[in-house]
Amino acid sequence: MKILVIGGTGIIGKAVVDLLGNEHEVIAVGKSSGDYQVDIEDRASIEQMFKDFKEVDGIISATGMASLSPLDHMSEDDIDLALNNKLKGQVNLLLEGLKHLKDGGFITLTTGAASHTPFPGGAAITMACAGLEGFVKAVEVEKNKDIRINVIRPAMVTESMKLFKLNVPYSVSAFDTARVYKAVTEKTESGQMYDVHQCLHELLPNE
Repeated sequence: MKILVIGGTGIIGKAVVDLLGNEHEVIAVGKSSGDYQVDIEDRASIEQMFKDFKEVDGIISATGMASLSPLDHMSEDDIDLALNNKLKGQVNLLLEGLKHLKDGGFITLTTGAASHTPFPGGAAITMACAGLEGFVKAVEVEKNKDIRINVIRPAMVTESMKLFKLNVPYSVSAFDTARVYKAVTEKTESGQMYDVHQCLHELLPNE
């Protein structure tokens, strides 16, 4: 399959590219680096990406930015970043993907545990993640093309925690996170939300 991994130069995205690249043609897409560059906040940039890559089977979004900010100090910039990048950027990837992907293809988006488990300082992140998951459920009801659309909720990534010198219990390595992305791309279900911790126990119990 030909797969575009948006955010393919980040910690999770690179692990996904490396793992899927063993079996598929995988293009690592970044904002300023990688095999190809795209700005997910600019729909025209996404449209151009699909003009440049024909006959794509799937897209994986391992990107989407939103900032931590206590409620009393939340700024317009914090809100705009969550809405325009984490939420709208991935919405636009989905909408353009539905137009251009081959029948039988797939779209995998990324949210996080904040979609259902709010935490202090994470209101903007929760807003974006919950909004994206709601949008995916709504699209599933009325889409008219045979394309699977699913969402993955990553856990804290071990490598990221080490960069910030944090010790977070129950973090998951980038490699194990990538294993979940691979498993989800191979499933036949659509409109599902997959938690990485749960998937490691249920989708990949014997690996």
